[in-house]
Amino acid sequence: MRPIVNKHMDYKELTADLTRAADRPAYILCGEETYLLQQIRQHLLEKLITPGCEPIDRVNIAGDGNARSIDWQRIMAEMKTPPFLSSKKVISLTRTGLFSSSLATDHEAEELEALLTHIPEFCCLVFLEEDVVYNNRLLRRMREAGAVSAKLDRQNMNDLMRWVAGLCSRENLRITREAAESLILRCELSMSDIASELSTVFLFYQFTGKEDILTEDIDFLCREDMTGKIFDLTDAIAERRIDAALRMIDVFHERREPPLFILTMLARQSRDLIVAKDAGEAERIIASGVTKSLFYARKLMRQARRFSMEKLESMLEGCFQADFAIKTGRMDDQDAVTVLVIRACEAG
Repeated sequence: MRPIVNKHMDYKELTADLTRAADRPAYILCGEETYLLQQIRQHLLEKLITPGCEPIDRVNIAGDGNARSIDWQRIMAEMKTPPFLSSKKVISLTRTGLFSSSLATDHEAEELEALLTHIPEFCCLVFLEEDVVYNNRLLRRMREAGAVSAKLDRQNMNDLMRWVAGLCSRENLRITREAAESLILRCELSMSDIASELSTVFLFYQFTGKEDILTEDIDFLCREDMTGKIFDLTDAIAERRIDAALRMIDVFHERREPPLFILTMLARQSRDLIVAKDAGEAERIIASGVTKSLFYARKLMRQARRFSMEKLESMLEGCFQADFAIKTGRMDDQDAVTVLVIRACEAG
């Protein structure tokens, strides 16, 4: 018996439901973690379609986010055709826009709603959507008919740490906590990016025969840690070392980072430090929504102690002034960033 679920499931709830049985008439998936979205869809395909029957029993249809971009007549026809050898026919729909706005009230829309709430037992629809409005009428009706919706957002630091450790363990490798956190943060908690970087790490370790992944290995093999470099820049500002701060700016330029990117990163760091200064504790920094990482929160807290609140507010104001000067053409972007950093170093 499949339970009716009148809410967005999270990843753990959805995997538990799939472990029970992949018997839903439809799965409506959304969220920013594309890696998990693809993994869930692939899991459903492997569970429902007999190997070798994918070209016959799987149908892929993609839209542009507008429901009118989908050939619904074709979908209606496909849903009436049973699978060839698989347990179910899977219709994979991407960016239909069905659940981001209200459905029309004409006869065709009513016919479509009736079809999507009475999906044949031999058919399963898998939706991958950019946006799903929680109180969408069609979504509610489909849930009442047994479908589920799930929102798969970025995972928290602890879950990602376990996931990274598990991937390394499969390769008979160990990774230190510091190395794992460094990798996760430089990938901005994106599982797709983390998996891509780890594939390079695993190839390197297969060649060298080493077994322990350390932070210096992540530094050597993976993308630059831009967050770490911003910390180095604000460290130099805290110490009023103009030469060191300008050297960090040169590092960004050597990497061909646009001055506006540097300015944005510095503004965000100043804002985060203000939050950390006001919070005073790592747990309160996490509660503020600035970060999900205890490691990063503690790092922010330590650096915030080196600044007065007045200097941090002055730095943030300076970032806005520099941005305004660039966008109004009063100052070249590179010069504006350089002047901002020098003034921040000189400020009390």
